[in-house]
Amino acid sequence: MMKFVAVFLACIVAAQAATNSCPSYDYWCSHNFHVLPPTSYYCYTVSFKQCWCTSQYYADCLLEFPQPLLGGTKKCEEEMVDVETCITRYNTKLSEARDAIEEELNAKKTPFEVKIDGVHTTYLDAFKLYLKNCYDENSTEYTDKVAAYTLELQGIKDRAVLAFEKAVTAAIARIKVFHDQILARFRSCLTNRTCRITSYDAQINARSIDIVNRYRTQLEAIVTKKVSFVRCTFSQLYAGKTLDAEHETTMVAYNAELSGQVDTDVNAFQGLVDTAVEAIKESYRCNYKCYFQTGCYGFSRKSYSRSCISFPSPPKTSYKLVGVGQFKADWNGCAYNCLRTCTVEEKTCTFNDQTHIDEIGTKVTGYKSDLADKVVEWQGQVTAWEATATESLTATVQCMIPKTYCGVAPTEAEIEAYQASAQTQATNWIAAKKTELLAQITALETRITGQIDSWKIRAEAYITKVKAQFDCCVTNKNAKILSYTTSLEEKRVAQRAALVTRLNDLATQHKCQFDQFYLCAFGEAPVDTLIQDLQTLYHGCVDIKVDDVLAKFDAFWTEWQPQLEEHYTCGFKCTTKVTTPCLNLKYNWNFCAPSISSCRFYYC
Repeated sequence: MMKFVAVFLACIVAAQAATNSCPSYDYWCSHNFHVLPPTSYYCYTVSFKQCWCTSQYYADCLLEFPQPLLGGTKKCEEEMVDVETCITRYNTKLSEARDAIEEELNAKKTPFEVKIDGVHTTYLDAFKLYLKNCYDENSTEYTDKVAAYTLELQGIKDRAVLAFEKAVTAAIARIKVFHDQILARFRSCLTNRTCRITSYDAQINARSIDIVNRYRTQLEAIVTKKVSFVRCTFSQLYAGKTLDAEHETTMVAYNAELSGQVDTDVNAFQGLVDTAVEAIKESYRCNYKCYFQTGCYGFSRKSYSRSCISFPSPPKTSYKLVGVGQFKADWNGCAYNCLRTCTVEEKTCTFNDQTHIDEIGTKVTGYKSDLADKVVEWQGQVTAWEATATESLTATVQCMIPKTYCGVAPTEAEIEAYQASAQTQATNWIAAKKTELLAQITALETRITGQIDSWKIRAEAYITKVKAQFDCCVTNKNAKILSYTTSLEEKRVAQRAALVTRLNDLATQHKCQFDQFYLCAFGEAPVDTLIQDLQTLYHGCVDIKVDDVLAKFDAFWTEWQPQLEEHYTCGFKCTTKVTTPCLNLKYNWNFCAPSISSCRFYYC
């Protein structure tokens, strides 16, 4: 490719060399000696560089605005007060640049004129030489024709120079149009930049105000929520109780303290936001540049992104709300239903065994008295039998006559003796039978008396046994009542100890929960003494609640323990249903009177 370009340029040079040669004499004669140089000698194309219509060419005088500054607090130069002054300064620099370009273009004018003069000299010499062949060198015609030809050549030169000058003027005018365009664009850029920076500053200011206001609103919402939460919590904690007289004053002071902290935090954040706003504005201003690279304005986004400064994030406000419920520790005893009650007499169990023993003695006496009456009755029957038997046997004896022997009749004496002997036998027999009957009566009396005595012993033993069982029951009852009473008392003591432990644990746990709530709500070391007293007062309230529950427990047991003891006592009854024993005696003695026919008389 480079070889081809070199050959092409050599051909052009050869052609120009060929054209510089003057035409032949025949050519002159054929044209009546009116031959002028080719027009190509008078055509000069002004070398217009395209870079003259680019902003890079004027980089040394057309500087972007604002220019960065090294060191110092400012990153770029200050804003200009008068745009037109800056435009005038740039216009002057561009005018000087155009003058330099014009000088550069006009520097080619002299060589152009020299070139034309050389061609004219060649043609004029040829014209004079060829014209001498026709006219005398000193003739008027010769002189006129040479003067006319010279004048014509001068006119052609003047027109060529004028065309050159016009081309230079046109080029400069073209450059000036470009300069006017970039200056107009730069002026528009500066104007728009000012408007946009003003608009951006207004937006940033509005945004900063909005951020700070939202931060304040959030903090105020937090304060409202915290105060409302604290009020609600204390209302629940003191439900059914009377709040301290200074409670409302404390809440007002608490609200004022939180509001003051809000102002402090907002002011601190406002300082950070103001610093960031100034930095953001400065970064935006310094990155929003009007430059001449394309003859317009632009925003250096890469540079802005590298130096982008964001708004500070609002400080995180940790306001953990720890709830605490009302201290509802309580103790409810179970009421008892259908508890038994009884009188003092019913509680006191008695058994009078002596009454039964005396009654047994009385019955024994009665039984023996009845037996004695029966014995007398039975003895009367024997006596009556004795009298009847004596009378009957006496009558029989009186009728008895001894047997006769050998027909000899007994004598009176023998009869009396015989009857006396029979009477004695009858009397002895009656006495013997009476003795037998009385012996039966005595034996029956002895047997019945033994039964009565034996029954008395058994009856008294039965009453003694019942008495012993009753005494054992009473002893067992008293032991069980004592054990139950002791058990109740031990249960009460144990339950109270367990309740005290449980209440203390609950109170300690609740106080810890309240302390966490207090710490989250008021901080570790509140300065206000009213706020400090809130913790002490509530701890005291919890202790009072514990004492109230214990008092309720004691009142329950004081009420129900005697009733439970009475119920248990009334459930134990040592009762005896003893009927004094009775002896079913049958005083039956079958009096079987001996038949007098069984009485045998013996005579010796």
